Amino acid sequence: MNAFQTTLPASYIKTFLEGIRVDHLDLSRIMRQAGISENLLSMPDARITQEQFSTLFQSLVERLDDEMPGLYGRPLRKGTLKVLIIFLLDASNLQSALRRWQQFDHLLSDEFSFGVQRISDIVSLSIKRYPTDAKNGRLVQEFHLKLVHGIASWVIGKKIAIERVDFAFPRPLDASEYVFIFPGPVYFDQPVTAMHIKASYFDEPVQHRSKLELRDFLFNAPQNWFFVPFDESLLSHRVRSYIESNLNTKTDMTTAAKALNLSTRTLGRRLLEEGTSFHQIKDVLRRDVAVQLLVKTKRSVDAISAEIGFANITVFHRAFRLWTGGTPRAYRKSRSDARH
Repeated sequence: MNAFQTTLPASYIKTFLEGIRVDHLDLSRIMRQAGISENLLSMPDARITQEQFSTLFQSLVERLDDEMPGLYGRPLRKGTLKVLIIFLLDASNLQSALRRWQQFDHLLSDEFSFGVQRISDIVSLSIKRYPTDAKNGRLVQEFHLKLVHGIASWVIGKKIAIERVDFAFPRPLDASEYVFIFPGPVYFDQPVTAMHIKASYFDEPVQHRSKLELRDFLFNAPQNWFFVPFDESLLSHRVRSYIESNLNTKTDMTTAAKALNLSTRTLGRRLLEEGTSFHQIKDVLRRDVAVQLLVKTKRSVDAISAEIGFANITVFHRAFRLWTGGTPRAYRKSRSDARH
């Protein structure tokens, strides 16, 4: 089990907040509640934890009475997702549930719809259209696919494996982040935005869910559907798990390949196919662990440096500045300032 979750770039949060219809004082208060310093948003390489983002998201849902705060142009009033899921839970299987979801979207608005197409043993869930006044087309497409994947997995009681995800927008600068947002290969500059899954999931029965289970699922949004749990089917996730288990020891590509019963060459090739590399996975993991230990614990910077495998504090400071644009102590202080 992985103790340390992935983090999000501050630039992503800044994009998410653009156009939010909340006055500056209100937004500042909401960000303080989430432990996010406004100074971090001016640092393109700074990182935000999953808990910080989820708290921010939930606070905006409450403040705006919009379960997809500001994303769709028109608000998705509180209770909408609950009604949708109750509607889906009465379906016999996932295919029927997705048809119901399409009907539900049509009742809500003609501006948003997704398509379901089956070709041989693959089903494609595509975004056919979304509101023209949506504040950010990229985020709307990402969030909706995440929402469909998260709710569909929950109603059948098992995580749906994704064969591939296509986006109809250019490859963003933070494309390397997607391996920990979508559990499958991601492609950009595609004709349509779509998520592809095995058609066998269509026949999976919808599970009986209690009111308490539904309440807990909604209470933990968006963390339970936006972020991806580490997946043993993805080699990059297995490599991250291995490195995390050996953080304070010397780990290199050769030792990782041996532990995973692969040749070093095969490991490198397969990671490249997933859009990453051993060095990048190790670097990202160290960054995520460092940020979370600085935010959640009172451990000294020296102790954190040693815990994540740096030979000395100077090298750690240099790496942290490359990761976030600032020093570990300044990062911790920004968290403290946000709380006051």
